Amino acid sequence: MGRALWISLALTLALGVIQIGGAVAFDSVALISDAVHNLSDAVAVLLAVGAAWLAGLPPRGSWTFGYRRAEVLAAVVNAVLLIVLSAGLGYEAITRLLNPQPVQGGGVAVISLIAIVLNLIPVLLLLRAGARSNLNANATMLHFASDVLSSLAAFVAGIVIVVTGWERADPVAGLIVVALIVVASLRVLRDAVRLLLEEAPPGVDPAALGRTIAAVPGVCDVHDLHVWQISDGFPALSAHVVIDPGLDPHAMLHAVQRALATCCDIEHTTIQIDVDHTRGLRIQSRLSQPQEAP
Repeated sequence: MGRALWISLALTLALGVIQIGGAVAFDSVALISDAVHNLSDAVAVLLAVGAAWLAGLPPRGSWTFGYRRAEVLAAVVNAVLLIVLSAGLGYEAITRLLNPQPVQGGGVAVISLIAIVLNLIPVLLLLRAGARSNLNANATMLHFASDVLSSLAAFVAGIVIVVTGWERADPVAGLIVVALIVVASLRVLRDAVRLLLEEAPPGVDPAALGRTIAAVPGVCDVHDLHVWQISDGFPALSAHVVIDPGLDPHAMLHAVQRALATCCDIEHTTIQIDVDHTRGLRIQSRLSQPQEAP
């Protein structure tokens, strides 16, 4: 994953320089939007690399889970940064829409075509490195994927200007870029907030987990069950499990852990085993009662 991120960073910086030069030369708000988007991607990659390094550090001192959620925070920062930038880009695009400026469509199309190719490479590299399974890397990949679409919008705008002379195509493309950025950023923010608020992992039903634990032979009750994610791909669970009297608590603990690992792939668990002494008393009470004569 690290190698893919570094290659993506190099391509992004090179592309940002090309697009800024093209935006100034051809006076294109679509290229300016795309250039700012790409340079924000460079910041996103640097945050992703730094967060991935922090997440790999071992637990120490009061940081008992290490710095695993640094990647979640990096994803939030990336998403918020893009939304703030989008507001400024949207304002510029609307201004140009109301007051069209001359734009060299041919130059815009050429620069945008280069951008499509250079943005597509990081997307493929990150997909190959497994970005979908990591919120931080997935947020970075979404940056590049939205860049591909925004560059495509700028390319189409350039072609439209060359063919028809309709200069408003440039700010319209800029607004499309802004919309794509905001949608992708809100999606990342949603996933990050779910992690920070310790929602159950996607696809995991806490009620079904309770039933799985209760189905283990010897378990008579489950309560105070909590399931959440420390970071992407690191689910955790805690619960109080009440077992029948006379059973080995250690054996029951291992049985519950095996059931959770098998059905839900949850390895990090904190299970408190309690013995239902009242059940034994109820059975003893029934046995001590005088039997009625037939």
